[in-house]
Amino acid sequence: MTYISIFAALAFACGIIAADIVPVPAAAGLAGAGFCLPAMWALRHRMRWALILLLCLMFSLGLFRLAWESRQYEALPAYLAGMEVYVEGTVKEKKHSYETEQGTMSRYVIDMDYFAFPDDPARHRGKGSIYVTLPASPVHPPSERLGLRLNLKELTYYGNPGLYDARHRDREQSIFLKGYTVPDTKIEILEPGRGILCQLWRLRQYLTHMYQTVLDRDNAYILSSLLFGGHYDDLPPSLLESFSVTGLIHILSVSGSHISLLLAAVQILGRLASLREKPLFILSAVVVIVYGALAEGTAPVIRSSLMGLISAYSLTARRQYTACHALALAIIAMLLYSPYLLFDLSFQLSCGASAGIVLLQRPVERWFSFLPSFLRSGISVCICAQLLLIPFLLHYFSALPVYSLLANLLVAPVLDFVILLGLAASVLGMAVLPLGQVLLYVLQPLLSLAVKGNYFISSLPYSRFWQGAWPVYTSAAYYLVLTGLFFLPPYRKVLLRMAGILFLVSTLYAVYTRPEIMIYSYDMGNDRATCIVYDDTSACLWYNKSQWSHEGQIACALTPALRHCGIFHLDQVWVSGDAGPAEAQLRQDFTIGDLQVVTEPVEGDAAGLIQTGVPYYLYETSLPRQFPSGSVLEVQSLRQAGRTAFPRDADFLILHRSGPRDVQWKRWCETAALYDIPCVTPEEDGAVILSWRRGCWTVRSPGGEWFETGKNHIWQ
Repeated sequence: MTYISIFAALAFACGIIAADIVPVPAAAGLAGAGFCLPAMWALRHRMRWALILLLCLMFSLGLFRLAWESRQYEALPAYLAGMEVYVEGTVKEKKHSYETEQGTMSRYVIDMDYFAFPDDPARHRGKGSIYVTLPASPVHPPSERLGLRLNLKELTYYGNPGLYDARHRDREQSIFLKGYTVPDTKIEILEPGRGILCQLWRLRQYLTHMYQTVLDRDNAYILSSLLFGGHYDDLPPSLLESFSVTGLIHILSVSGSHISLLLAAVQILGRLASLREKPLFILSAVVVIVYGALAEGTAPVIRSSLMGLISAYSLTARRQYTACHALALAIIAMLLYSPYLLFDLSFQLSCGASAGIVLLQRPVERWFSFLPSFLRSGISVCICAQLLLIPFLLHYFSALPVYSLLANLLVAPVLDFVILLGLAASVLGMAVLPLGQVLLYVLQPLLSLAVKGNYFISSLPYSRFWQGAWPVYTSAAYYLVLTGLFFLPPYRKVLLRMAGILFLVSTLYAVYTRPEIMIYSYDMGNDRATCIVYDDTSACLWYNKSQWSHEGQIACALTPALRHCGIFHLDQVWVSGDAGPAEAQLRQDFTIGDLQVVTEPVEGDAAGLIQTGVPYYLYETSLPRQFPSGSVLEVQSLRQAGRTAFPRDADFLILHRSGPRDVQWKRWCETAALYDIPCVTPEEDGAVILSWRRGCWTVRSPGGEWFETGKNHIWQ
């Protein structure tokens, strides 16, 4: 019974995942829940069956909740994409800022209240939210209502492995389009910002300016991020990188440690003021809610606040606080409210770290019984916060922080003290400014010490263990080991043997079926990227940088995908197009053996694997009059395809399109279907992954199908 609440939360999450993989009508989930409820009542005296039905009930509720949310999202007016529309909307939040040729621009999330078409006075009620790009100055606070003429466009997502899940993030916030202001049109402020959200935003701005009366700009924004999260655009990139390397990046956003510190301070002050339990709980609840609102109510903030309030209430009610049940209750409540939160990275890491601390701290703490209590507690919390998350960290970041334990023992306590002093300075500064400034002078050397100490630890050699994402079987074996060690000791030997057999058999099979060559053709929008990995782990990259693509395209779309596949060193790189920025970015993210800038492609020249005998040809801009037969062809540009014969004898085609109106691409796709030639497009189907083994190609694409081509040419 100790873990039944956790199992219920996991069943609810599995229902959400199942509904996302295989779309089901909301009625199916509701029918399943309707069957389980009376069955549970009928079998209430049979505990085992009742528990099984409880898990089925939670699974059905997860199915229903995501299906209903998906139905609501699909009902948003996505047909407005490609139109010029007048929009009246309310500013929800500011996302980030970036530099363009037109100056600094900011991206906002705006709730669509009304919209109207040009030359049509009728206003239609809007639904959902849109991304809107506006000049960075002036700044538009939350709840401000704007009138804008926008060119609305569809949202685009990159279909490469290892990338941040932006699709589910947008669905969670009901964001369905992006808009850009029509040139030479005015941005109307229909109503100024007002209400609690605007007041909290202004309070954050005031506090940040107050910090700058004592601290320099960078330290002021660092302190603001430590206290309330956000301001990441204003922080030095080197600082964010150093905190990421040491594994302390979570401390720059509000999490459970912030809520625990805040509640501990409120409890101590309340006891000193002789407050009784009920008034003390009310005070704690008010402080936590206000603090969570100041921290913008992100997923980790809500989860931490809910657990903190449950903990504070347990003291008032004089009942035992079971962190396991509190965590499960917080997870279920948040997923009931917004099921797409399950796919949010911060939610996954926050809940995983909390679950690790709650479930594993006591047994892990016994391992260090020979140490003093403060060291034993700090080490066990640091280890437990990461034990359950190792496969997730490798999947999303492709690396593990090596000196995380050292940073948590030396830097984190100083930052915790800075957070307490910063909160006290904020409260006192709002009442009497000089008192707050005195505390800011006190915390200034501590903040500098912590930041410089973190820089030093992150600069130590081998500060990251680069690995790439684990295969599914390795992750499964890892969790079997954890289950045997911590959760099911009576079955420990059986589970450890199962984990060993699973890992050994799967590894041997992977080695036996290891391909001679792997080819990755990535979805890069306007750019083109193809990477080839040989059986000796050497890697070659062909990259064409478009002048129309975003300058951070490599960092956000290519680098995570390559690292996810375990590619950290590139032996040879060919860069064409807008090569200057691309070359600098690639050298920053990878160690490169030889890099060549291709300036003038030769007509008919193909960057192929002719020298290895592998029938694969890559054509960048110029196409030959005739293609080789019986080969896999990747054509990155069809601009000159009008005078080129169609490769009717090709085994497989990878075609890149220039945009949704690329006529040549559509013609080639139709012709490929006519000749029954398998054809995929990375911009449509996601990254195409090909493996060559024993004279046969195996091709995989997220939006396509698995099949083999070459000797057999058989669809699977």
